[in-house]
Amino acid sequence: MWSATEVIVDPRQAIAALPEILSARYDISFHWRTVINRISYPAVFSGSRQWEADEIYVCSGQDFETLYPDTYREAPITKCKLQMMRVESQPDAWRIGPALCGALSFIHYESFKAPTSHAALKKQLQDEYPEYVRWGIHVMAAQNGLGEITLGDSHEYGLSFDPFDKAFINDLVLTYLARFARFKSMKLSQSWNGIYAKMLNGATEIVLNPEPGVTVINGLGGNGMTLSFGLCEEIISGQYS
Repeated sequence: MWSATEVIVDPRQAIAALPEILSARYDISFHWRTVINRISYPAVFSGSRQWEADEIYVCSGQDFETLYPDTYREAPITKCKLQMMRVESQPDAWRIGPALCGALSFIHYESFKAPTSHAALKKQLQDEYPEYVRWGIHVMAAQNGLGEITLGDSHEYGLSFDPFDKAFINDLVLTYLARFARFKSMKLSQSWNGIYAKMLNGATEIVLNPEPGVTVINGLGGNGMTLSFGLCEEIISGQYS
């Protein structure tokens, strides 16, 4: 599939660079090592410190417990743990070209459900790869500017998880990857897991107003870096509905 606007961004580089860019361009102040643990509009509190604002936005990701826990408890939202891996920089500046995915991705993402053949494909893959479906595994590979290739991923849902990665999940990902891709080097340099907020009702996000002047934005699932700027632009401008 071709998209003239598609861009592969390394989250580690992008997120690290954003504060400096936003500070320089928009005179935004960042307060590090600061957790907001209470809001009473127009004030937000972190221990004995407090600030005031005309508009307060809460984007707490997987933290449903610190701010407005009752609101989150009533919302159709949960958490998702995913396991990821990264392959070392490829020798001789070798590039894989586009981002790659296998057939399992077509039954993981809602966007692919439009074709009438989707139901038959889903049944075939569920029958052929029951262990992959059980752990929400589909396999994608994308290369960053350093030549490293990021691989993933799995999906486990719930409100709490153990901190340990499952080795057999990584093995399943690598086994499936070998069905459709070969790299010059397959030496793994890193593995990790992440947790994000995920809607249970099929929505792409949740936007709530737990009290006047306060807006909660969350539940973008694995699409946070893709959708967050456009979504917040709509909300702040009043175009969101």
